[in-house]
Amino acid sequence: MPFWRKSEDATPPRHLPLPTGPHAVGYQDVMTPGPADEGVFVRFYYPSIHPLNETINKSDLWPIWADDDYLVGFVKFMQAVLAKWPSWAPRGEFMYIDQVSYIAPLMHLGCTHVWKLLNGKVHCPILKNADISTEKKWPLIVFSHGMGCSRFAYSRICTDLASHGFVVAATEHRDGSGAVSFTMEGGTQNWIPHRRITDAEKEYTVRNQQLHFRVAEVKRTMDLAVKLNNGGEVTNVLNEANDFDLGMFKNCMEVSKPVMAGHSYGGATTLLTLAQDNRFKQGLVLDGWLFPIRDEEISPTQPIVFINTESFMNRQNINRMKMFLTGIKDRRMVFIKGSVHQNHIDAPLIFKTGIIKKIIGMQSDTDPVLVLDLNDKLMLHFIWTNLEMEVDKDVVQFLEHHDTVLIEASDDGLKQEDSTLQKLTHGELISQED
Repeated sequence: MPFWRKSEDATPPRHLPLPTGPHAVGYQDVMTPGPADEGVFVRFYYPSIHPLNETINKSDLWPIWADDDYLVGFVKFMQAVLAKWPSWAPRGEFMYIDQVSYIAPLMHLGCTHVWKLLNGKVHCPILKNADISTEKKWPLIVFSHGMGCSRFAYSRICTDLASHGFVVAATEHRDGSGAVSFTMEGGTQNWIPHRRITDAEKEYTVRNQQLHFRVAEVKRTMDLAVKLNNGGEVTNVLNEANDFDLGMFKNCMEVSKPVMAGHSYGGATTLLTLAQDNRFKQGLVLDGWLFPIRDEEISPTQPIVFINTESFMNRQNINRMKMFLTGIKDRRMVFIKGSVHQNHIDAPLIFKTGIIKKIIGMQSDTDPVLVLDLNDKLMLHFIWTNLEMEVDKDVVQFLEHHDTVLIEASDDGLKQEDSTLQKLTHGELISQED
């Protein structure tokens, strides 16, 4: 075979698991003009014109999971966690944390080389600027990331949802709660580091202010999606803007019944967004960290599901969630057994070394691929049901097959002090009236 011709049998680079839906997934990054409190930074994941099996053949279009600036940002975020342990982090998930804290101030030195030595170059199996499928208008999901994360840190979840026929707009929050982010001014990146809370500050005050900033970003993400769907002109200020064709989104999205979803801090963002913006018709809260809405009096009326990991079953969080569950239809709370808070992000799929996973709170009894597959199919089931769409039988069968790993809190159980939990059966989420 001539050397200039690509072999179809060539081994693709190391990558996250392929999505489970029928569509290969395309992506575009968009940053609108202005400072962080005016513009918005979003990665759009969407069903492309290509079938799933074409994903491997087009690996030259895959992006690196994280470039060096973000890898350093993740490490500096961990330094901040070790310097002042945050209220959201379940300390029991992190082994040897006291010992590691002694070397924390030096962790960022050479961290990109260490990352690549441990994990290699990891790619996301999504296709840059692939044409969007026009076979129908795709429902919209807006996704809000957690503390110390980014628009790509949940690529497995967002890609899987998109492969089943959704446009997923993953907002990168620039309130200082992420690992790192940036704005663009005159073609120059202005970096926004993770904001550390000082000893003189009250954590709730800072986190609640950031929460309102995040909700405003989510609303602007929704505005952006509507504008793109209407064929409006959108300026993308990223240096690689010419690589993306935003015009393809015209009349390709169903924006009348958008879904709001988020993990951890993004869970609190989801609940406050639902309460403030009735454009969103349902919400999905993944291991929601509800401390930032502690003093908020909000009463969202949309259907909501809470999908939780086992390790995040602390009484304070559960009691706060109960306030959104009791006495309201179309509300659910499900736990995935043997899972940890970090299972929702991509990192447990990337790290090869078990001891590293244990140190940074990513080691779970249940396989991390299975945890995310269950999470994604629970999300899909809930979304399809509330959009009155046909539920994929394969998804139901998958949930049935793994029902011993899934536990749902019934309405009666929630009223009891110890929150008796009932198992999911037959792949159907138990209703509050049952």
